[in-house]
Amino acid sequence: MPKKENKKVNDVKAEIKKIVKKKKRKVYFGQEVQDAVVDYNSSENDSERNIIYQTRIHAAFDKLAENIINTFKFTYFDYGFEDIKHEVVAFMVVNMHKYDHTKGSKAFSYFSVVAKNYLILHNNNNYKKLKSHDKMDALDRQNKSSGITHDDYITLTDEIVEYFDQNLNSIFINIFC
Repeated sequence: MPKKENKKVNDVKAEIKKIVKKKKRKVYFGQEVQDAVVDYNSSENDSERNIIYQTRIHAAFDKLAENIINTFKFTYFDYGFEDIKHEVVAFMVVNMHKYDHTKGSKAFSYFSVVAKNYLILHNNNNYKKLKSHDKMDALDRQNKSSGITHDDYITLTDEIVEYFDQNLNSIFINIFC
């Protein structure tokens, strides 16, 4: 009987350790970064802004972009994860001046929405491009099976233009009179 009680005590200790570990995790976008964004926006000196960004903001923006990309699984991008992440970080930096701390919102919330909206917009645009290319590929496959080539379309278009050039006055007689 004592072995079962000992096992329960060990399980409880393990659960407590897990909870303590979770609470001790370092917050990557805390009040320090919020203050850094405010300092960045209030500074007029470009070299000072550069130092603030490099030392206090960049790591948080990088981690935020990484977490949002991984959380929402944006799949319609033609290039790699690192390139997408750098694009998102650059977009957040470009829009950093729009953050207003006096409105009561946290910088983390603001930039999470900015990054997510950027990714949604570009993901949707890439999806539309993919769908339009799929339709063109299907049309190409259909034309190949029927024996029509791209040069055939160009020849046909040239013939139509030539026909209208030669017969414009007789086709549209009522308009020119």
